Amino acid sequence: MYTVDVKSIYFDGVNSWTDFGLLLSSAEIGYPKKNKARIQIPNSNIYYDYAELFGDLYEERMLEFEFIIARPDAMTIEELEYKRSQIANWLEPGIKHKLSYSEIPFYYFIAEVQGDYEYAEENGYALLKVKFVCYPYKIHEVDESDDIWDAFEFENDIAQDLTFEVSGTREAKIYNAGNARVSPKLIVTGNVTVELNGLSESLGAGTHEQTKIVLSRGWNKLKLNGSGTIRFSFSKEVL
Repeated sequence: MYTVDVKSIYFDGVNSWTDFGLLLSSAEIGYPKKNKARIQIPNSNIYYDYAELFGDLYEERMLEFEFIIARPDAMTIEELEYKRSQIANWLEPGIKHKLSYSEIPFYYFIAEVQGDYEYAEENGYALLKVKFVCYPYKIHEVDESDDIWDAFEFENDIAQDLTFEVSGTREAKIYNAGNARVSPKLIVTGNVTVELNGLSESLGAGTHEQTKIVLSRGWNKLKLNGSGTIRFSFSKEVL
């Protein structure tokens, strides 16, 4: 006895296959277009590259999925209309949700449906096509501070302890294996001051999600001062 893995998407807490019986027939995973971040300084031949300050800038990316509804002719008109109504509510445009695709494990997109989905009935089945517009990067499901080996990418990741004991002043190094700059969530006991790239943030006990601390791609060298512990919680973002 064996089971067959069926391709599917998971959007807004709903699985296309297990919840709706939609058979995924094709998927187009678009890549974002890079925006030019250079401007010419007036009255000069000098250009300033904003990527040096903000990192690479990308447009939103597009995802497109086509599904098959098997044997809609076997349903009553009422059953088919009810299913279409459920799908329409699920794929309501204009609201961002987490979207994952079974063929890209351990990553998800932040996506919203673009316009109405397309629906057409053929001989004995129906086709449903939906387009999503997404944040340019896909986001790793696993926090970089967690040691989950099934999701560890040996070619790119680095095993690192992101909880630091602080007593006085010390240095810390954190590796951001993603392509994008990320703002970590900081979980603090005691009182800790963090310095990075000329910016300083003094933090009391608790969880802090909106701070000036931003991790660049690659190695980040920080200065920690105070008494307590601090944990850096973030997920890498890749193209």
